[in-house]
Parts: sequence; C-alpha cells; structure tokens
Amino acid sequence: MTRLIQAVALSITASVMISCGSDSKEADLSNQTTQRPQATNRTTPQVNPRSDVVRFSVLDINGKQHSSDEWIGKQPVVINVWGTWCPPCRREIPDLVRLYEEYHSKGVEMLGLAVRDSPQQVEGFAARNNMKWVMLMGERDLLYTLGATRSVPTTIFYDRNGKEVSRFVGGRDYRTFKQAFESIL
Repeated sequence: MTRLIQAVALSITASVMISCGSDSKEADLSNQTTQRPQATNRTTPQVNPRSDVVRFSVLDINGKQHSSDEWIGKQPVVINVWGTWCPPCRREIPDLVRLYEEYHSKGVEMLGLAVRDSPQQVEGFAARNNMKWVMLMGERDLLYTLGATRSVPTTIFYDRNGKEVSRFVGGRDYRTFKQAFESIL
C-alpha cells in the first residue's frame, strides 16, 4: 500500500512539474503530442559527483549518438530547448541565428534540443530558418537532467568549464541573449 501511495504521489508531482506556469512567452510541454524519432533515443543522464557538470547522451536528427562531453566542459555552450510547433520558440529563432553567427567564431557552440518533434520536421525547419548549429532530439529523461521540464523555450548557458551561468525560461530578445552570450566567453 505504501508503494502505491508513493507511486501516485510521484506521478502527481511529475505532472504538476511538467505542466506548471506557462505564459505568453513560453509553451507548456504537457499540452503537445509526442512524435518520437525513428531511432530509440536513450539518454543516460549523470551529474559528475565531483562537480556540477551535466552529462548526457542523445541522438541528433540523423540518428547519431552524441555525448555532452563533446561540448560541455570544453568550450562555452548554449542549449536551446525548443520545438517547431512552439510560437515563442519560432519568434526567438532569428535572434539566435544572428547570435550564433556572431559567437560561433569566438568558440561558442550552440545545441538545439528539439522536443515533441520528428527528426524530419526539425531538419526541414532548421534548414528553412538558417539554423546551422547541432540539432539534437530531446526526450523526457534528458529534459529532467537539464531541469528543462517546465516550458519551452528554455535556453541554458554554460561556460567553458561546464558551469551553468544563466538560464531563461520563455522567449527572449536579441539584447537579453547577447548579454548571456557575453557572460560565457
């Protein structure tokens, strides 16, 4: 009986966390239908016990497995959690494209973490919108690892040591993002 109560409490807590507070600048993840990538996207979330560097593995839009170790802790990284179906995400993309063009040559890598989309949708949308950064497919486990379960867009900035410097939940403008990009150089 105790396990049943714990399972119900955990389920309710998870539902509340996922569907909390959406406003006009963010889209609630709980109201979207899921389209899974064709390949199984198994995330292996970990936090290094000696630091707060987040570690995970995830598939890109071509089905290739990647590890966060490829980027995080080696260079400044921006992770943008987004969806093609998300109006606030779509509004901030032109500013992110501009900032990527400005900061990629300075060593900043950007990772798009698409949620509730198919790889084909992401690939087409990214091509049409000049989104030249790495596109990864987000799954629930990875969103929990990143603490990005509440809403999209969520944009997380990591310095070259892998330390999270700032995080924005909801859409932002060029000037706000530019300050965050500057802070991780």
